[in-house]
Amino acid sequence: MTTRSPAINPIASSSASDRIFTEANAWFFRLRADDVDAAERERFAGWLAASPLHAEAWDTVQALFADLEAPAKAVRRQAEAALAANSATTTKRPRRRRTASVAAAIAACVGLIAVLLQPALVQNLQSDYHTATGEQRLVTLTDGSRLLLNTDSAVDIEMTAAQRRVTLLRGEAFFEVAHAPQRPFWVVAGDARARVTGTAFSVGRRSEDVAVTVAEGRVETSTKSHPDQITPLTSGESAHYRGARLSAKQTADIPRELAWRQGQMVFVQTPLAEVVAQINRYRPGRLIVTDRQLENRPITAVFNIDKLDDAVSALEQTFGIRARRIADYWVLLG
Repeated sequence: MTTRSPAINPIASSSASDRIFTEANAWFFRLRADDVDAAERERFAGWLAASPLHAEAWDTVQALFADLEAPAKAVRRQAEAALAANSATTTKRPRRRRTASVAAAIAACVGLIAVLLQPALVQNLQSDYHTATGEQRLVTLTDGSRLLLNTDSAVDIEMTAAQRRVTLLRGEAFFEVAHAPQRPFWVVAGDARARVTGTAFSVGRRSEDVAVTVAEGRVETSTKSHPDQITPLTSGESAHYRGARLSAKQTADIPRELAWRQGQMVFVQTPLAEVVAQINRYRPGRLIVTDRQLENRPITAVFNIDKLDDAVSALEQTFGIRARRIADYWVLLG
C-alpha cells in the first residue's frame, strides 16, 4: 500500500455537497420502504440534526421529487390518453393494459432515479484510491510511477517484486510508468489489459468499454480471455475494447483526448448525448436530455472542467438548447 498523495485541483466543497446529497437521497428512499423500523428512523433523525448541511440537502431532495411529480403526472396522462384512444377497438383488456403501462412508467422513473443517483460505494470500498465527481488526484507509487486519477474513478493497486498491477475499477487514469524491464507494469480494466515497462498512457473505462491511449513509448494491449492476441500501440495510437473484443485500433488526437489533464473538455462534432454524459462525470448533479431529437445534435466546444455551469449556459446561448433547472441539482435539456 502506498502513501496517499494530496489531491490536485479538488473541488472539495462540490464533492462534499454531492456526498451529502447522495446520503439524503438514500434516506429519502429508505424511509419510504415497507420494512423501515424505529431504529432506522432514529438514525435518520441523528443524521438530520448532525449538520445544517444535512437539513439543507434533505429539503433539496424533497423539493426535487416534488418538482418531479409534475413531469411524472404528465407522462401518466399521456399514457392514459394513448390507451384511451385505443379503447374504441379494445373491449376487455384496456384496464389491465392501463394498469400495466402506468406501473411500467413509474418503475422506469424510479429505476432511472436510482441509476443516476446511486454512488459506486462498492467499488470505492474495493479501491486503494478513488475520486469523487469533479475531483482529480495524483498518486505516486512505491516504484516512482505516477498515476493521475480523473473524476469519479477508482483503482486497486498491487505491487510485488515480480510485477506491478493496477486494476481500474471505473473511470479514467493517466500513467507515467517508471522504467523497470524486469518488473512489468499491468493495467487491467474489465477484460482488457495493457502491459508496459516504462511509458506514458491513459486507460479509460465505462462499464465494459475500455480505451487505451498512448502519449509516449509503447504499450501492448490484450484481453484476459485472449492473452496471446496482442495489439501493440505506439505514441499517438489508441485501442478500444468492448468486453473481450478489440473494436478499433486508430490514431488518437492526443491533445483532445487527454485535455482533461489540463482541466478542459474538447468536443468536435460530438453528439449532444455524449457531451452530456461527459459533463455529468465532472459536475455534481445531472444533465438530462429530455428531447430525444436533440441527442444526436453535433456540438463543437471547449469547456473548462471547473466552470461547467458556464457549459450549461453555452448550450443555452450558443446552441439554442433550452435548459430547465430543478432544485439546483438536475438540468433538463430540451
